Amino acid sequence: MNFVNKLYLVFLLWIPEPFPQNTQASLVLPASGKELQDLIPEGWQLLSQASGDLNQDGYQDLVFAIEDSLLAKAEPSEEILSQLADSTPRILGIYFGGRNGKFKKVLQSDTFIISREHAEMDEPFKGFQILPDGELQIDFYRWQCRECTSWSTHVYTFRYQSREFQLIQYDENVMSRVSGEEVDYRIDFQQKTIKTTSTIINDNDEREYQEESETFELPKLKSLKSMGKPLLWEFHQLLI
Repeated sequence: MNFVNKLYLVFLLWIPEPFPQNTQASLVLPASGKELQDLIPEGWQLLSQASGDLNQDGYQDLVFAIEDSLLAKAEPSEEILSQLADSTPRILGIYFGGRNGKFKKVLQSDTFIISREHAEMDEPFKGFQILPDGELQIDFYRWQCRECTSWSTHVYTFRYQSREFQLIQYDENVMSRVSGEEVDYRIDFQQKTIKTTSTIINDNDEREYQEESETFELPKLKSLKSMGKPLLWEFHQLLI
């Protein structure tokens, strides 16, 4: 087993079962609104937001994540997380802007913006970016506990095409806290390529880099909607 497989196996071993969030919507976001505050229901708090032109029509669009106020105001504890086990503590909303000055809802996800799975886990959701070309990036960070020896970052890049937000790129970095060694994965779903870059510390405490590339077949691009939750899709020995 090479270094890449060993490090990724260590990372997988300390990922617990996903926190059981309800797949049934606990509420429905408004169909439209003029301001962000018009779209946030009572009892929910803004977690993150980004604006930009997602569909390249010249109008500013809006992406935001909201959080159940119970989760937002309370210190994370096993009791609080247990109370939220059968609810939908976080919601993602995507709205397109239009010439009438209103935002119109195009997507609501009750599962993609994950929260802590247990009290010792660090905050996994790191926010959004809307790039100049309209691509939407959603960032996550996985550090299960202070004693854990590995952590990882996960960046999902979506593009609005064929009337849905399709996953066109995925980037992952897995870092070993003890050795300082790491592995970077970049998957281009449109070009159907995977690039793996391993950073190894040699006997002289110098960094060495190893790169591998491979191609794959994928009949259809995944979408934000079809994925459901992040970090569950098994793809080429990764959980995307």
